[in-house]
Amino acid sequence: MKDFKPALTWIESQKQTMIDLVARWSNMNTHTFNVKGLTEMVNDLEQYLAIFKENIQEIALPAFEWVNPEGKIERAELAPLLMVSKRAHLPRQALFLIHMDTVYPMHDDFQQTILTDSKTLTGPGVADAKGGIVVLLKTLEVFEKTPFAKNIGWKIILNSDEELGSPCSGAFLQEIAQRCHIGFVFEPCLQDGNLIGTRKGSGNFTIVARGRAAHAGRDLDAGRNAINALAQLIVKCNELTGARPGLTINFGVIKGGTSMNVVPSFAITRMNVRIAEVDDQKFIQDEIKKIAQSITKKEQVIFDIYGTFTAMPKSLEGPTLELFRHVQDCGLELGMNLDFKDSGGVCDGNRLHAAGLPTVDTMGVQGGHIHSREEFLLTESLVTRTQLAALALMKWAKGEWEMNTR
Repeated sequence: MKDFKPALTWIESQKQTMIDLVARWSNMNTHTFNVKGLTEMVNDLEQYLAIFKENIQEIALPAFEWVNPEGKIERAELAPLLMVSKRAHLPRQALFLIHMDTVYPMHDDFQQTILTDSKTLTGPGVADAKGGIVVLLKTLEVFEKTPFAKNIGWKIILNSDEELGSPCSGAFLQEIAQRCHIGFVFEPCLQDGNLIGTRKGSGNFTIVARGRAAHAGRDLDAGRNAINALAQLIVKCNELTGARPGLTINFGVIKGGTSMNVVPSFAITRMNVRIAEVDDQKFIQDEIKKIAQSITKKEQVIFDIYGTFTAMPKSLEGPTLELFRHVQDCGLELGMNLDFKDSGGVCDGNRLHAAGLPTVDTMGVQGGHIHSREEFLLTESLVTRTQLAALALMKWAKGEWEMNTR
């Protein structure tokens, strides 16, 4: 611990600077579709990243394709992701990842950070994940001051579409992950300070029902009711929850029809599926298709099914478990008794894991109420979580700890 003390002490001196950075970046609206706001943050981050004296790459993402409320495919432009590489020629490589985008729209009332007391900062994205960005950057800033930095290379990736499920950056993340040996994702840790271990997989689907309009009184039988057919599909699909351990289905949006006296020719719903095992992906997709086909045969309403699984389940075993144990040990040296818990939530850690990269994906700040107007972070965790990540990285770079990776 003696060799690492100067770095850990320096982190303590950075607390107010870190609070100020979180507030600065959280006050920038970076909703996923706010390309202007994200571009402003990219420009601000590039100025900060200049401390590493490396080439900073802006990598354009393909347009995001989605099904609009009228059931038509639309394309939405996204902001680029940022990547910085250091000592890419070395045989051991670490990947540091977190997203820039948030869930708060441009015109949401929740736009400003407030230091509610000496220990708590509230604001949009302070925990998810502007605080994580600050922890990531300060971790590497202090690491580069140590004599151990010369022993490993690293990459930073800051993507801009994670809140959509990283549909446009996911393939790039997995490609980079295959060249690295350990991964840290700076999503917020749990509110009690613990880490997330096992994660479910997740798929997002849009189902459009197309029937035939008719007068509801004069010509009811000539119509083909899209709402009725879609309602039957929803009921049948919901019955699949629990068909396999951990499998859940949630229909979150539904829309259809134009008037009470018109047989509706159109209806649309959006659903999310969570799975515990990779094989469940094919199972649930096959079952949804079977249900749709049976209702089409009965009601003569056509279904169009869009979407896919954006994240596979993340297990806690082998090298991934070994990396968790290393982080736990570092936590104990810092006076943090860290445990890990299962979660139904997903993040980019799922995608890195699917690429074979051992990953701890809750290395960010301690806070809570994320995705709500009460989102907060505990300011002291900016220090403790930076110390945790820095100590784990320094020990790996010094050779105090190794694991069997590719």
